[in-house]
Amino acid sequence: MSDSTVPITVESAVRSQGQTRFYVSTIHGFILLLLLVALSVGVGVVVHFSGGQGLVCRCDNTPGISTPEAITQMCIDTIKKGTGEELCEVCSDDSPASTPPTAPAPAGAPLNYRLPISTRPFLYTLVLYPNIYGENKDNFDFQGNVKIDTVAEDASMTITFHAHPSLNIDNSSLRVTDGNTSSLVGVAGSSYEAVREFYTLHLAQRLVVGHHYQIDISFGAPLSDSGTGLYFAQYNENGQTVYLATTKFEAPHARKAFPCFDEPALKAQFDITLLRREGGGRNYTALSNAPRLKTEPASNGMVADTFERTVTMSTYLLAFIVCDYEYLEDIASNVTYRTFAMPKKIQYADKAQMHGMKMFNRLSEYFKPPYVYDKLDNIVIPDFVAGATESWGLIPYREALLYEPGVSSASDENWIAEVIAHEIAHMWFGNLVSPKWWSWLWLNEGLASFLDYHIVAEIYPSWKMLDIHVAASTHGVMSSDSLTSSHPLTADVMSPGDISSIFDSVTYSKGAAIVRMMHLVMGQDLFIKGLNRYLATHAFGNAEHNDLWKALTEITQANSVDLDMTEIMDSWVTQMNYPVVHVAVGSGTVTLTQERFLSSAGENPDQDAGKYGYKWTIPITYTTSDNVKFTSAPSDVHYFKYNEDSLELNVDVPNGGWILVNIQECGFFRVNYDTNNWNNIINTLSSNHKIIDPINRAQIINDAWNLANAGMLDQDTALRTVNYLSTDLDYAPWRAFSRELGYVDAMLERTQLYGMFEDFMKKTVSIPLTALGTNITEDMAPIEKIEISQMVSLACNYDYEDCVDTAVRLFSIWMGDHTNNPIYPDLRSTFYCTAVRHGSLAHWDFVYERYHMEQTSSEKTSLRQALSCTREPWLLQRVLEMSLNSSEVKGQDVLSTVTYVANSRWGRELAWNFVKHHFARLGSAITTRSGLYQVIRDISEKYNTEQEYKKVEDFMNSGDDVSEAGTAFKEVLDRTTTNINWLTKNYVVFETWLKS
Repeated sequence: MSDSTVPITVESAVRSQGQTRFYVSTIHGFILLLLLVALSVGVGVVVHFSGGQGLVCRCDNTPGISTPEAITQMCIDTIKKGTGEELCEVCSDDSPASTPPTAPAPAGAPLNYRLPISTRPFLYTLVLYPNIYGENKDNFDFQGNVKIDTVAEDASMTITFHAHPSLNIDNSSLRVTDGNTSSLVGVAGSSYEAVREFYTLHLAQRLVVGHHYQIDISFGAPLSDSGTGLYFAQYNENGQTVYLATTKFEAPHARKAFPCFDEPALKAQFDITLLRREGGGRNYTALSNAPRLKTEPASNGMVADTFERTVTMSTYLLAFIVCDYEYLEDIASNVTYRTFAMPKKIQYADKAQMHGMKMFNRLSEYFKPPYVYDKLDNIVIPDFVAGATESWGLIPYREALLYEPGVSSASDENWIAEVIAHEIAHMWFGNLVSPKWWSWLWLNEGLASFLDYHIVAEIYPSWKMLDIHVAASTHGVMSSDSLTSSHPLTADVMSPGDISSIFDSVTYSKGAAIVRMMHLVMGQDLFIKGLNRYLATHAFGNAEHNDLWKALTEITQANSVDLDMTEIMDSWVTQMNYPVVHVAVGSGTVTLTQERFLSSAGENPDQDAGKYGYKWTIPITYTTSDNVKFTSAPSDVHYFKYNEDSLELNVDVPNGGWILVNIQECGFFRVNYDTNNWNNIINTLSSNHKIIDPINRAQIINDAWNLANAGMLDQDTALRTVNYLSTDLDYAPWRAFSRELGYVDAMLERTQLYGMFEDFMKKTVSIPLTALGTNITEDMAPIEKIEISQMVSLACNYDYEDCVDTAVRLFSIWMGDHTNNPIYPDLRSTFYCTAVRHGSLAHWDFVYERYHMEQTSSEKTSLRQALSCTREPWLLQRVLEMSLNSSEVKGQDVLSTVTYVANSRWGRELAWNFVKHHFARLGSAITTRSGLYQVIRDISEKYNTEQEYKKVEDFMNSGDDVSEAGTAFKEVLDRTTTNINWLTKNYVVFETWLKS
């Protein structure tokens, strides 16, 4: 073999393609039978030679001598020595050869999904060949070889790692080499446990602690379009289908691509080689985490791209992509910054490239150590189940990363900037420092979710990202986290299903809110310093929440600031839910008390109260009517400690004045005032609402309505918080109004009050809609476009005549001239939906035709959503059936397609029955457990009757197919109970209010 040829071939890389995991050939079976006979003779010889030694040995489980070679050698050694001690040693009760991972857990005991660590990996040498060539995708597969260098930590006779059931391991390829002696270690056999995806090698001898062992494995598997692991995606170019191979390993899915120690704390370095074909009319390139080191010819006309050795990292952060793409390239903070896309769409990557470089530069200024590679690649994947994922050095995104002028909206651009900031923040938080286990996922996602909008807000202050984040994200998760079916941020998870379930709004949005509180109490400069200490201490390692508290506390003390971050923050991450702070105004003082907030009034949950007893150390900020100030510094914070019954503030609230607690809603809690203070706040909203910051106006509405739902405030007070809104044009208060009145809409939709409620909504929205209008221009700030879009959506949803007429008129112009769409991008989703809802079959057919022709991701989403706006059940059923047809709906869009139909009053029952009858198929189509759980929540969000509660309960108990979704079902039952109670309690209240 010449020096120019890589010393691997497709054949040698994988010897396993098409082989099953366990087999015994006829010849081997015959030999085994003969050797078993020999063993019987050998035992007789042992007894003869041992004579009067009185040997007694019982052996019930001998995986260490499960092969003919091992049996033969044992007999030879025993006979030679004239003793049976070795036989007893092999069979002894405490022998590590009795492999706990492969044994079933004791009845009733929870299954431990953590790997038993006999060896710890430090280097993988991985060769992969993803076969994406040819026209028949059913023939796509991948083949590979991995050499895992490990260090022994236990004198065990087993090595256990992860391998997904879809992975075909070539048993004849298995080799274990002792690196210290360069000798082969006998592999006596292997076993597999599918539930935990444990593959165990049974060795013929014990490991030596401290020795290096290399595990050599060849493997292969079909290459599917599952959306996780190593999979293929596709796009259309000039009428041809073009395929690419790509990965999504979070979490835990690396084991689907190659055998590995697939836990976040089992970090290692990786030498990656990807094999690909050249020519054939395609300019394929291979990408991975690290920069390419060399490209060399391999056998069978293949090319091998070898990449530089990675830094020490977790398996879920790996990425391998083979594609025919083009890219934009610039330098940002001395790093080559690139954005890859399909050749026909690279022209739409300029916004992502521009925003991404700004985000990377800002984050690089803040955080040390510096970013680890000299390149950072961002790449568009045509079918990606997540919005993006933080693969280190190679970040994949959905097609929504592309911004097409004249088609993409202001919200699309916001998302592009924010999601890039989020993923780049992960390069430090999650990648450089990873969680010790998935229980601390929030350390990744909470920090990145705070930094994403925070960094965008710093760079683009006119975008008002904080207003958008609080009103959309924080208020949303406060609803989810007010249920007893919620979970603490530091969650106890084990199985892949558990892990998938915590990729939810609590982990992301509540995590971000809790990080924002840290930022509040420390201030920007000290907080950044504290995060840098955390990064420096745990770089290339792992951490849990106490490590963060320790680093933040150390930096405050080093700067002569007396803060104990464990005392302040620990209660927020170790128990679920959050508090409501009750505020009583006295003469010269204001008294605060706290209690746990739950949306179900009068509920008495039986969960363990734990260390903090559902009390929290709360950072309190406030402003008053005679000293209005809507900014906060660390020196303004008062601490209401979890072990205190109350907190008294020396504040003189003037007669007729008010106090507002939780400035700009920096704290993750609700606030309830005494009656007089509520009245004075509401009076100010009516007389001069601009005195109060828009975020706090949104907070007042959100708190009041949720407190009323929980029975802590009379509904009349909550209703009066929105009476002033016709004069308010800001985004945040209207977003809060839309959320809370949207809930009322869902509860009243099937009652005789709904007609009056629709009339109220039309009247409320008419004045601001007239003021804002429906004309959007390019020179408007993004927040202005979003405010108009929000108001138009409300008006058209309630069939406000002017809005409907405008939508139908503009849509008709488009139908008449397909090349001229006069609807501004920010209004398209609303106007498309309105036109279909009020149109005929011709309108639906037009949208369906445009959907199949459209190539832009955001426009295609608007069209797909519009298909679900029809009132015709047979068309809605057709949309549902589309969701299971991968040629019509991508896997990443299955969940939203079903949810769109479920959100329609004409489609709710259709969606429920569809999910019920196609649950297993939907699970395969959606591909992620978290997505499947979300569809259960979404389709039942509006349930508010006993019959619907029973329907959910029956489905939950219907069989094994739904058993893993138990947490989601419990949340649905919890929410349905809340809805039932709300309607029972508030029906008469709303009847009186609407009639008045």
